[in-house]
Amino acid sequence: MIIEALTVLSMLVGGSALLRVAGLRGWELVVLGSIAGVSLYICVGALQVLSPLSSHPVITMSVTAGIPSTLWLWRYFRGHDVRIRVVPTVAIIVGVVGAITILRAAQLVAWSNDSFRYLLNASLIASDNFDSASTALVPKRLIGVPLLHAAANLSGEHYLPSITPLIAGLILAVIAWIGWTALSPRVGVRTSLIVVATGLVLLVSINRFVFHTFYVNGHLLFGALLLSVVGCSWLIATGARINRNALLIVMGLAIVALVFVRAEAPIAVSLALLPLLLDESVTVRTKSVFLALLGISTIAWQGFVAVVYLDEGLSVPFSVSGLVLIGLAILAGIPLLRWKALTQRGHLVLWVAEGGLWLALAVLVIRDPQVLIESLDATFHNVVLGAGGWGISLMTFAGLMAVVAFMRIPAGSLLRFPLTTFIPFALLLAYLREGAYRVGDGDSLNRMWIQIIPIAVVYLVAAIGVGRWRKPWQRSVAAEPTSSGETEHGNTTRSERVR
Repeated sequence: MIIEALTVLSMLVGGSALLRVAGLRGWELVVLGSIAGVSLYICVGALQVLSPLSSHPVITMSVTAGIPSTLWLWRYFRGHDVRIRVVPTVAIIVGVVGAITILRAAQLVAWSNDSFRYLLNASLIASDNFDSASTALVPKRLIGVPLLHAAANLSGEHYLPSITPLIAGLILAVIAWIGWTALSPRVGVRTSLIVVATGLVLLVSINRFVFHTFYVNGHLLFGALLLSVVGCSWLIATGARINRNALLIVMGLAIVALVFVRAEAPIAVSLALLPLLLDESVTVRTKSVFLALLGISTIAWQGFVAVVYLDEGLSVPFSVSGLVLIGLAILAGIPLLRWKALTQRGHLVLWVAEGGLWLALAVLVIRDPQVLIESLDATFHNVVLGAGGWGISLMTFAGLMAVVAFMRIPAGSLLRFPLTTFIPFALLLAYLREGAYRVGDGDSLNRMWIQIIPIAVVYLVAAIGVGRWRKPWQRSVAAEPTSSGETEHGNTTRSERVR
């Protein structure tokens, strides 16, 4: 219990202290501070694993909470306004400890064979023996989830029961924060509360969300971090009145952390970032930092995985070397950010990128159609016929998304693009992993849906709250500014940029 509380509080304290120094205050400090803390904890742990440093969880906790807290104290004693309210802070800490106590007593968290593989990595990290990890564990299970559970080994346990449920609660909090921040200045308090509450009820009513809330795996963690990247990007593009530096810090930490959670993260994050990279309201320096973080962390991790293969006398598979090349390509793309022709034709670049995914899929299908046929058949059984445990929820989401697709949303492409590109991207992964998807709730794609469902909920909330129906006689929405000064694709109008 004590180890678990210290682990969770180190993330909360570290992330909140860091964002308070950046100028964030209010209830969003707890929400974004938690996301920043989780990401920072993974980043610190990854640095320990990839370097000669000890990977002991006590060091991870100490650095995660200690460095931001020291920075906060330094700023405080120099007279900067970084004060915090004592009573709410104590109440939050007591609430978190209480939630941990209840979740441990409830014993609701379940596991599978995949969970055990994550936890094997966690035990190796905790004992400072990750150098002995094998190719059976490192490439697919990575270290993001194991790092969060490694401290359990210090008290003779295998995992921390509260981690995954708290991440699920954090997803709900992030959705509520994004919806409230975007909607309340535009449609008022009452409407914002109703729309956001509707979205949250829709999410918690999904069987698979509840399942993943009490399941030791990495999909919900990946979904929480990706939601944060996409949500912060959207708020930046729409000019939301919130501390921009805090949003950038959260995004930067989450981008790096995602690389250590799922193997496909470099591609998924690149797709999620592309609309923001084409947005003229964001500086080239900020975009360059994001790409540098993504590229360097990708090369570092995949290079580490390649060494594990070589140490076992095995050849490095394309799934690893290919991602190293993608990391290099990401870094090589940084100079292109100064090419104004890309941002001026951002909507066209997005369509070309999405079309490129479908084209790549078509080429692979021509070479081997059976993988796609089997994957589509398995997905139909899982999603439509109920074999994946989703009930009618995914079909309901598909219907709702089809309806709101005819609505204009400020900077809507930042929310839409990660959703529509997920389909061809997921099908491409079936070929890259050299095996079709299968029928059953344990199928990889069946579990991956939960990674984008939170983003879909935000899209629905945005559409219901601030969306406007398209009119057939209007010009292309890409050229029309919204009421907040952004185009449909997130680029600010000329008058807004001058201001």
